Amino acid sequence: MIWNGLPFIAKRDYGFSESENLSLYLLIGFVYVTGAMISGRCTRFLLPYISMRAMMGVLLLAVAGVCSLPLFTTNESSWIMWTSGGVAGFCSAWLWPIVESYLVAGRHGPEMRRAIGWWNLVWMCSVAGVMLAMAPLMENHASMVIVGLGVMNVFALFVLPLFPKNPPSHEASLVKEHVPASYAGLLQGARVLLPLSYVINGVLSPLLPFILTGIAVDIFWQTPVVAIWMISRVFATTFMWYMVSDPVAQAPEVRTRGSDRVLWCWHGKWSVLWGAFIAMGTGFICILGASTLLNVIVGLVILGIGFGVTYYTALYYAMAVGSAEVDAGGKHEAFIGGGYMVGPMLGLVSLQFAPTANESGFDVVIYVVLGFLLLSAMALGLFWRKDR
Repeated sequence: MIWNGLPFIAKRDYGFSESENLSLYLLIGFVYVTGAMISGRCTRFLLPYISMRAMMGVLLLAVAGVCSLPLFTTNESSWIMWTSGGVAGFCSAWLWPIVESYLVAGRHGPEMRRAIGWWNLVWMCSVAGVMLAMAPLMENHASMVIVGLGVMNVFALFVLPLFPKNPPSHEASLVKEHVPASYAGLLQGARVLLPLSYVINGVLSPLLPFILTGIAVDIFWQTPVVAIWMISRVFATTFMWYMVSDPVAQAPEVRTRGSDRVLWCWHGKWSVLWGAFIAMGTGFICILGASTLLNVIVGLVILGIGFGVTYYTALYYAMAVGSAEVDAGGKHEAFIGGGYMVGPMLGLVSLQFAPTANESGFDVVIYVVLGFLLLSAMALGLFWRKDR
C-alpha cells in the first residue's frame, strides 16, 4: 500500500499533483535508505536488551499507530501522507532485513531458493491483493485504506509467537559448499538491476494515477489495472520457484527428483539478468508512451516479469553471499530504497523540463529514464565482462 497505493490516495483524497506525489516518494525513498543502512547496527545495539522477535513487534506497532491518523483528521490534513509514508517506510526498511534473516538463516542452496520463492509468492500476492481490495474504497473512503494497513499490522503481531526469539545460526562451513565464486559477480550484476527496477517503479508509481486518468480509466479500475504488473510478477516468481534445482550444478539442465522432466536452472546465469533488464526497459517505454489501455496492460505485464526476476535473483545472491546476516538484508533493502529515492528525483527533474503541463505529456521522463537505463546497461556489461 505504501509503495504502490499511496499515490492514488494522495491524489484522490488530498489533491496531490504529479510533483507532490513524486516529492512524497522522494521522502519515503530517503527514509527507507536510511532505515535499511542502519538496520544492522540498530539490531546489534538492541540485541543485548530485547530479541529480534520483540523488535519486529515494536516496528509493527509503530506502523499501526501512524496508520490510525486518518481516523482523527480531515482530508485537508495532507501532512498525514508525509507522516504515514515516512514512518512506515523507515519501519519497513528495518523490519524487512530482520524478516529476511529469519527466512534464510540455516538454509543453503536449493532449500534457500525454495524458501525465498515461497516468501516472494506470499508477499507479492499480498501486494497485488491490496491493490484489488482498494478499488471499492477509492471513490469515497480512500484514506481508510491507510487505516486498514494499520489493522493488518496489528493482526501480524499474532503470528510472532511462532517465531523463535532470534534467527537460527547460519553454518559458515556450508556456505562455501553452496556458494560458488561466480555468485559474487552475479550479485554485482543483480545490484545494478535491483535499484534500476525501483527507479522505474519510483517514477511510475506516483505518475500512474495521472497516466490512467489521461486515457480515461475510471478511478474504480485504476488500482486493479496497476495490480496487473504485480500479478505478472507473481507468475514470474512462481516459474522461478518451480525451476529450483540442485545448487552448484554446472550443466544448464538438471532433472527433477523422481521425474524424467528436464528443468532449466535460473541461478548462476547472466542471461537471466539480461532478460530482466530488457523486460524492465520495454515495459517502462510501453507504459509511459501508451495512448490506449491495451498498451498500458502489455507494458505492465512485461514490467512485472522483469521486476519479479530481478527481485528473486538479487535477494538470493545477496543472502547466499552475505551468509544470511541482517546486514546482507539491509544492503539489499538499501538498494531498493536508493532506487525509490532516485526514481522520484528523476521524475521531478523531468517534469521541470516538460514542454507542457498536460497530464499525459511524459516524453521528457521517458528520455531521462532511458538515459539511466543506458548507464545501467553499461554497468551490467562491465560486471558481466569482468566475470567471464
